[in-house]
Amino acid sequence: MMKNTKTIAFFAIVILLAMALPVFGQPKIPKAPAAIQKTIQAMGGVTIGNWWSDYDVNTVVPKSDYDERLLEYRKAVLKENNIVIKQKSIASWNEMSQIAATSIMAGKPSAQVFVLQPDWALALYRQNLLADVGANNQVKLTSTSPVDWNKSVNDTFTFNKKTYAFQAGYGDSLHAAVVVWNKRLFKEAGLDPDLPYDLQKSGQWTWDKFLEISKKLTRDINNDGIIDVYAMPRDLSTEILDAFVSSNGAMYVNKDPKTGKLVNVTSKPEFVEAVKFFLRLRDEKVMMDRPKNSEWNWHIPAFNDGKVAMRIDQHYIAHNDLTNMKDDWGLVLPPKGPRVKNYVVFTDENVMVVPSTFNKDQVNAIMWAVQAWLTPIDNNWRAPLYQIYRDRRAIDETWVYIRDPKFQQMKYHLLVPGLNRGGIAWEIWFHDGEAAQLIEAVSPQWNALIEDANDF
Repeated sequence: MMKNTKTIAFFAIVILLAMALPVFGQPKIPKAPAAIQKTIQAMGGVTIGNWWSDYDVNTVVPKSDYDERLLEYRKAVLKENNIVIKQKSIASWNEMSQIAATSIMAGKPSAQVFVLQPDWALALYRQNLLADVGANNQVKLTSTSPVDWNKSVNDTFTFNKKTYAFQAGYGDSLHAAVVVWNKRLFKEAGLDPDLPYDLQKSGQWTWDKFLEISKKLTRDINNDGIIDVYAMPRDLSTEILDAFVSSNGAMYVNKDPKTGKLVNVTSKPEFVEAVKFFLRLRDEKVMMDRPKNSEWNWHIPAFNDGKVAMRIDQHYIAHNDLTNMKDDWGLVLPPKGPRVKNYVVFTDENVMVVPSTFNKDQVNAIMWAVQAWLTPIDNNWRAPLYQIYRDRRAIDETWVYIRDPKFQQMKYHLLVPGLNRGGIAWEIWFHDGEAAQLIEAVSPQWNALIEDANDF
């Protein structure tokens, strides 16, 4: 889930990535039907509302060659069709879901399109505040050209054969579970600084290897009986659990493909194995305890300052927490569990929605405008990333997985209001028993929450 403290620093990059989806050649300037142009003009243009930044062709300042070409393309689209399209920060992260709901209910939505977290979008759907964007006659949301629409988002937000949210591209919300590591600490522990990359590439990046490496990284450097460097911090527990649950092919909640109902799948063997592995890491004492009187985010300086060698989190941290880190670092997907043949990209995306305030003709016009705005200018999606990461392998190897929909596993538990993975992840540190017992302890509450979610 996106947190307020995670949202600001990297979204300029997210915008670039969202526009840099695979396509061949420079896009043609699209010409809208006259009726579409008139409808957009009558609405005063199309505003894509977010909580982080503005993009107006009259005021935006390009910072790169790509920015300049994107600006020229968008100016040409607006001029050719005599319309206005822009992105606008309409609220803070804390206020965004409320602004979206109240403005739609008042019949005066703050934007024609809202960019929202998936749980926020689901709340609007439950209040009948979203339009069926899948019924529009201008944009085919199952297509990959001129925009590669995210199939996982379509599937997640399709109810009774109607689609209520959409998104362009894969991985651009920067929410995939990843492992980052300090290359200096690997070298000092006698390990190749690029070992995780090499293991990932060869298919040998597994739980067993991860544990083996974790033991080598956990070191008493001066032989005083006190561990000086740990493999990883014990926080954030939920993100650590996410990594091992997903990397074994498990999920907290799944969506029945036949009924569309959400289902609790934590009793499955692959999930139980993931909890067992987390407990094993705990018992091997390779994770650093939280220091006394520390802030909630102590794990960030613990990694950046070289007190722990690895960190598990969502890959937004490469665009935020790690930008000023002195030591070089790398980024791979979580290691494979015994139940899977390949790596898993456990992620979710911010989604786009159109308020139910708008009629069918307006929805058609809005969707045409969004597609024209998001059409990529070339297929060079890697170029912006090379400026952020410390090595090319993070992009050429790990990001290739992240962007490939066949490796993606969506976080359906986000569609269940009130479901908190901490019921398992936080209790792991105090649990003295079998993994199945810990899972069973939260199951009644989770089942009730899922049943409530399915009632809508």
